[in-house]
Amino acid sequence: MIQIKNENIANFQVSVILPTGYDTRKRYRTIYLQDGGNAAKQALNYIDHLIITKQIEPIIIIGIHPNNQEEDYTPWQAAALQADKPASGGKAAEYLYLLVNEIKPFIDKHYASNPSAEYTAIGGCSFGGLVSIFASYYYPETFHHYIILSASFWYEGVLNFIEGQKITQQNKTYTKPDINRQNHKMYLYVGELEGIHRDSVQKHMVEYTKQVVHEIKQEGFSEANLLFETAAEGTHDVYFFSPHFIRSLFWLYGN
Repeated sequence: MIQIKNENIANFQVSVILPTGYDTRKRYRTIYLQDGGNAAKQALNYIDHLIITKQIEPIIIIGIHPNNQEEDYTPWQAAALQADKPASGGKAAEYLYLLVNEIKPFIDKHYASNPSAEYTAIGGCSFGGLVSIFASYYYPETFHHYIILSASFWYEGVLNFIEGQKITQQNKTYTKPDINRQNHKMYLYVGELEGIHRDSVQKHMVEYTKQVVHEIKQEGFSEANLLFETAAEGTHDVYFFSPHFIRSLFWLYGN
């Protein structure tokens, strides 16, 4: 039976989801998921079934609950989509620093995780997917696997950054680093109906995601190490995120 342990690490609430048969003498793959691991939590019984029947490897899922999505998951400040809302905070770098230097070491010390990058994944949906792809640029030696579900690539400047342009915000300059993608594997998903009824920049959700996939292919991923999927009826909902999270598990860790 899957177990869920709750921890408070670096002032973040963290859910640690341990697989059926968890054995402290073993060392497990880990997936660090944003938004408390919502995409996984919606499908825990099925994930449990897949592990028990040995269709996928046993994994530890670490769901990190954000203190503020628009602060923790955005790479730089940007104007809000609504005129009466404050600007997004742009503290992804600070959040990822805490994840890598405080949250992950705590997990590796107190749970039976394999700390090696080749056994460590990061992922998320929407803004959580956005910060996860920035983890691939800021900490490529910490995470080798990425699960990017309906990421907010519409966020101001993100597409330009991934295209290799310099982004200047609040007197800071951001430039995409050169990354050795040889050992990286990335699963990306977007629903074809995402943003379809929006008047804001979010209406470009699908178009921008496909442009990002084109750019990411140029970074050095082998064809076998990058998988992009869509769903014709997919809207921006966990109803679609969870099944594609499961698909990413089959692709990354299926037996």
